Amino acid sequence: MVAGALLAACGDEPAEEAPGQTGSAAAPATTPTTAAERSYTADLTTTDGYRYRITVLVGDRSPTGAAADCPGTPTPGKSYLPVTLTVANTATDRAAPFPPVRIELTGPPGTKPGQVLVRDAAGACTFSPRQPSIGPGASAVFKGSSPAIDAAAGTGSAGQIEVKVSETTFSLAAPVP
Repeated sequence: MVAGALLAACGDEPAEEAPGQTGSAAAPATTPTTAAERSYTADLTTTDGYRYRITVLVGDRSPTGAAADCPGTPTPGKSYLPVTLTVANTATDRAAPFPPVRIELTGPPGTKPGQVLVRDAAGACTFSPRQPSIGPGASAVFKGSSPAIDAAAGTGSAGQIEVKVSETTFSLAAPVP
């Protein structure tokens, strides 16, 4: 009964599903990892049985975002968000191919998404990091920065950081703090 109450309190909602892929979104973490970071997680299971846990960690606004990983250019009236994307293979018995993810800053309907640049395994800044596979029980971690946002924009009004997987309707959204 306690577990049911906790699940209800967390507000788990399933993500949309597409043929060939299934996914479910978990509610945002209720406790920030630090005072300035927010974590959002969702699970993705492909039709061929590969299971992933995708997490996006969004830091607090700063003049450049992640200073060591794809920082933005300091601009008066603008700020950036440090972003960490983790793609975990939840299977402990086999490697999984890396899913075709992309990470963007989306705004109101009708606006073009901005690319959230993260450093890939080769050291390049990209919004669609790739690697051949993820080992059993292992994770791939990519760090970077959001596009510039209006420093005066209120919480949630600057859009959301979205992680999408190509050819599916899987989406994990993190509101801009």
